[in-house]
Amino acid sequence: MAMLLIERDADVQLWSEDGGGATLDDLLSGAWEGLTAAVSSAACPVCRGALAPRWSAGSGIVGGRCRDCGSELT
Repeated sequence: MAMLLIERDADVQLWSEDGGGATLDDLLSGAWEGLTAAVSSAACPVCRGALAPRWSAGSGIVGGRCRDCGSELT
């Protein structure tokens, strides 16, 4: 299960007022796909920082943690 708590910030807006743009599903799916590709770190869906994969013995990638804001994707 993934949980994302977003506080509106005057400097960063993840959604547009007209209903266009990326959905929460788009943001989380893109981050997860970037993690599981294991090519490089993915972009954090919260701050766009570097989301580094979190590995589990035998299970591969089981989540990620942002190096900038500390958000976790599991």
